[in-house]
Amino acid sequence: MIKISKVVITLFFIAIFTTFILISCEKPQPKQETPPSPPPQQAQQPTTSPQQPQQQAPQPQSVGTPPAQLGKGSTDPLAQAEIPTEAKLNMQQGINYMRGKDWDNAIKEFTLAIQKHPAYDVAYSNRAVAYMQQKKFNKALDDLKEAEKINPKNATVHYNFVALYSLQNQLDRALDSLDRCLELGFNNYDALRSDPDLNNVRRHPEFRKILEKHKIFIK
Repeated sequence: MIKISKVVITLFFIAIFTTFILISCEKPQPKQETPPSPPPQQAQQPTTSPQQPQQQAPQPQSVGTPPAQLGKGSTDPLAQAEIPTEAKLNMQQGINYMRGKDWDNAIKEFTLAIQKHPAYDVAYSNRAVAYMQQKKFNKALDDLKEAEKINPKNATVHYNFVALYSLQNQLDRALDSLDRCLELGFNNYDALRSDPDLNNVRRHPEFRKILEKHKIFIK
């Protein structure tokens, strides 16, 4: 009986020990925590403030149409197509300066246009207008002759001859140039009526006769 009890006790302890081992084996292991994925990085902002656009030089304000005649493009379409964009920009800037009566800067811009496109008849003509306002008549005459050589059919060039000769009181030459510019289709009647550079020739009796010859009647 005692032996049986010992056996039972021994079996009992074996069962308890086995149970303890099984429980220990089945104990859940702690889960490994995966570190949270970092939030998507945002594009880095520049540490310095963004560059401000460069300020452009102030444009001269337009204060009205200058005396004599300005032109933006040659009357020859083929010649116009050959003019580089940079030269056209200088041309436009020169016109802006002319409207503000800034003759020196206008001459600089027209000179740059000529340097970039030596066959730019309108740039020569416009520079001549600026020279006229400075009473540099010899330089104006040289530029107008060059413009005429490049494009003899530019009516505005011949009109500017009228203005130049009128300022110098060379009225016969002014009248000849008037006739020629009207033959080529010059039609700025406001200039013919009120351009101060034409004051001398406008008082000549032949002035209106030439206008009437071309069917132009102004008050």
